[in-house]
Amino acid sequence: MRMIRLLLAATLIVLAITICSCTGEPENAAQMDIDFQWQQIDKGSQDNPEIRLTGVPQGTQRFLVSLVDLNLKGFDHGSGFVDNDGSGIIKRGATKGSYNGPDPPFPSVKHNYEITVTAYDAAGNVIGIGKKAKVFLLFSDTK
Repeated sequence: MRMIRLLLAATLIVLAITICSCTGEPENAAQMDIDFQWQQIDKGSQDNPEIRLTGVPQGTQRFLVSLVDLNLKGFDHGSGFVDNDGSGIIKRGATKGSYNGPDPPFPSVKHNYEITVTAYDAAGNVIGIGKKAKVFLLFSDTK
């Protein structure tokens, strides 16, 4: 019984160290700058807004576009992939996946939504990451 407890304790320690040391983002990933503008048609839309990218690393084959609501403890609005066409622009509605646009629970309440764009090479390795948060407010100028 004591051996089982020691083995369990050792396993939990290794697991805790592993979890604490993982940031989810590779240290050598390039930092990309992204920009976008919310429009009223983005509310609850399955189409991503147009996203402009700079600093895209060479060798980028595709992007993952993810959206979270920062006011609801990182509520996940899904994500979607899009192939890199080399233009530095992810066109409106280009992502394929489970992306769902901003949808604040009360129209008069401002919510901060963060878009993350992750760049992948041909082997599926993360080679770049960019994030930007902007306020979305229904029935208002949301720029």
